[in-house]
Amino acid sequence: MFSKGRLIGLGVGLFALICLVTTYDYSRGRVPQTDSPLIADVLAGTTARECGRDATEIVARHLPAGIAQAQAEKILDAAVIVPPRPWFWTPAKESATTWTGDTLEALRTIKTTAFGSNLLRIHLTFADGKLRRLAAEVVCRFG
Repeated sequence: MFSKGRLIGLGVGLFALICLVTTYDYSRGRVPQTDSPLIADVLAGTTARECGRDATEIVARHLPAGIAQAQAEKILDAAVIVPPRPWFWTPAKESATTWTGDTLEALRTIKTTAFGSNLLRIHLTFADGKLRRLAAEVVCRFG
């Protein structure tokens, strides 16, 4: 039938093929599920390989200049994803908001892979309770 060496070789080859397919699949990342139109538009307008990409135009559609501070905070609070549920790694989901004077910096995970994640970093500057300046970019973290 088959020799012991051929069976071992076949097993190693099959294992290598499975590892290759799994690594490729999870290095691209899964498209996360989200109810946030902001996150959905950013995901549609960017790709996984675009680190440091300016996303100000996309975010400005959802957070236009002059929007009330409370309304902007509500939109940012709703900007979350439901990460994939892979079997061999635990997705890191980051959601942080920091105030410095009148400036708000929000960091939200928009995509996660086995090798890192893509984050949306948003800087908002308010004056008199209204949004005056906006900057946004997609940042990649590997680890």
